[in-house]
Amino acid sequence: MTNRRDIVLLVGLLAAMVLFVALGPGGGEPAQGDVPSTHVSAPGGALALYEWTRAMGYDAQRLQYRDFALSDEDDALVLLSPSEPVSREEARATLEWVARGGTLILADDTSAFGARNALLDELRVDVEVSGSTAMIDVAAPLQPVLAQPPTGELVARAGRVLVPRRDDVVPLVGGAGTGEPLVVAGIRHGQGYVFVSSSAWPLSNEGLAEPGNAALALNMLRRVPTGGRVQFDEVHHGYLTPPSTTTALLSTPWGWAGLYAVAVAAAYLALSGRRFGRPVALPEETARRTSAEYVESMANLFQRGGKRAYIVGHYRDALKRRLARPYGISPRLEDEAFVRELARAREVDEARLLTLLARLRTAPPDDDALLRAVAEADAEPVSRES
Repeated sequence: MTNRRDIVLLVGLLAAMVLFVALGPGGGEPAQGDVPSTHVSAPGGALALYEWTRAMGYDAQRLQYRDFALSDEDDALVLLSPSEPVSREEARATLEWVARGGTLILADDTSAFGARNALLDELRVDVEVSGSTAMIDVAAPLQPVLAQPPTGELVARAGRVLVPRRDDVVPLVGGAGTGEPLVVAGIRHGQGYVFVSSSAWPLSNEGLAEPGNAALALNMLRRVPTGGRVQFDEVHHGYLTPPSTTTALLSTPWGWAGLYAVAVAAAYLALSGRRFGRPVALPEETARRTSAEYVESMANLFQRGGKRAYIVGHYRDALKRRLARPYGISPRLEDEAFVRELARAREVDEARLLTLLARLRTAPPDDDALLRAVAEADAEPVSRES
């Protein structure tokens, strides 16, 4: 019976793991290297471009963990293959910002089934699959305007091309062949400028290692003044909600693994353990300690701490309170005054009492002397000897 239950349990856990991997939150997540984000250091990421702009003196910032909005203090916006849709309102607000003098660097090589980018619709530029099924590996400048610094051949790795639906588009970079397939184009918009690319690879970590790609990036940033602010859009890469424990548990592989481990452990404990009644406490847990144990433990603490002065002081104060209570005398009086007042109320051997109080004022040299002083105080030797 036990073996059969264990087999059923193992089969159930295996089936749960298969379903979790197939249908869990990580099923549709892209590989890290496929996301051109400034948080990604893989070949397809954009961390190198972010760090390079900072090293050149630009005020490079990440637009993340807040609503997507641009201000007049922003000089350029870099938006690379967004994995989240760009809404119509965001696109129009962005183009209004460009019209006031901003520079937009937009590279979008997502597939037709990817996130919808309303910026392309507002710019009236389509990104379509090239007429030839071959990838456009090498592209070249189509206009003599990319000259600061001079731009040579680029490694584009473009699987798609730009198809403008307007006449004022300036073709900047294209591939060799029939019709010169367009890869990078420029559009003047108001007082600003828009660079549109059908490939994000030239601006990726690995792509910037090519001299032509790096020169293209510098020409795109040429309109930004020295020290100007360059915003890298991370909101449309999913960086909208600040990191939290809940986010780490529900959206990272380590979080999913932890949740699965907790679920498996809980299922194992629930299926393998059974309680037959209420737990019964042990007698040692319910028994109360006696007062004698308390006294003994306190005595041991005082002895180990060598607190003989404290003990004799305690007995001295207790002796004076005991003698003074019946006659309303203050035990806080000095010894001579206290003995005088006590002698008025009752018969007292003043000399013996003063000697005892003096002995109880100083710490005994050892434990035996302490015990003798305490015993003498308990005996109340205050009456005159007959």
